[in-house]
Amino acid sequence: MTLTPPNSKKPATLDHVAALAGVSAKTVSRVVNRDSNVSAKTRERIERALRETGYRVNQAARSLATSRSYLIGAFMPHLSSFYFAEIFRGAAKACRQYGYHLVLEEFDHGAESVVDRYEQGLRGAHCDALILTPPTCDDEKLLDALDRDGMRYVRIAPSKQIDRSTALGADDRQGVEELVQHLWATGRRSFAMIAGPEDHLAATIRERTFFQTLAELGCDATRLSIVRPEWNEPIADAGREATLRLFRDLQQKPDAIFAFNDELAIGAMAGVRELGLSIPDDVAIAGFDDSYVAQLVWPPLTTIHQPIADLAFRAVGIIAGSAEPRGSDVWLPTNLVVRGTA
Repeated sequence: MTLTPPNSKKPATLDHVAALAGVSAKTVSRVVNRDSNVSAKTRERIERALRETGYRVNQAARSLATSRSYLIGAFMPHLSSFYFAEIFRGAAKACRQYGYHLVLEEFDHGAESVVDRYEQGLRGAHCDALILTPPTCDDEKLLDALDRDGMRYVRIAPSKQIDRSTALGADDRQGVEELVQHLWATGRRSFAMIAGPEDHLAATIRERTFFQTLAELGCDATRLSIVRPEWNEPIADAGREATLRLFRDLQQKPDAIFAFNDELAIGAMAGVRELGLSIPDDVAIAGFDDSYVAQLVWPPLTTIHQPIADLAFRAVGIIAGSAEPRGSDVWLPTNLVVRGTA
């Protein structure tokens, strides 16, 4: 049965939930505050009662009782992308599950100091912890400021001092190896890569794995090339321009292009078409991320899926104390998704 509060205009209380679940109000409080010292069977019964009574947590009272704000902060790039959209989607989903709220601080990496944005914004929000993504996760001045303040943080895909904090990332090697083996099996023999940022660990790993795997397969070194895009452009435009430079400067034209991410790859598709070439007959193209737009372009983009939202979800779980990693870091698998461009 459903227990209705004495006055339907008043919100349900812990006592209402406890009566319906057949437990004490203290046990209900433990479940609400994510205390692990409650059996799975009792937790399930209480959570059902919480839903039936429509109980809502008094956030102010909860914060006072636990000395937590139940706020998690993150920096949002001024010009966002699919990667960051997925990060925030995963973090927001986890915050709903664990009873936290996500606080975003917009940050323009090229125009201001991230330490200033922290000191003027997120520090005053009194967050319980921060989620740091590239490039802020590698900003030593920011990390020093957080350590000085005793602010807890979890980093996603750091490139430097990985052991400095709990870190999460994707196994870039796995997906890139699958991609190279697939391209080779389909008869491609002349390869180019549109590289990522030189100071980005994931970009370095993808680049090294791409060329090492090709070398192991016996690819002629004279048929391998790399181009670095201009990152001050919109990313897809940068991929298009990089592709045009590849075909302009190389005598041995590539029949397969691997781009650091899907947005660069989609730009590469535009560049190849501008040159009057066919995809994938003349040139196969592949990206990285498995973004939603990868299925919207034509032909659909072959890409490497990485669990971006899951990384953020797990980061929140670590902060909430329900998903502590076994070691100091967590690495999730990537895998090839074959579509029409390759």
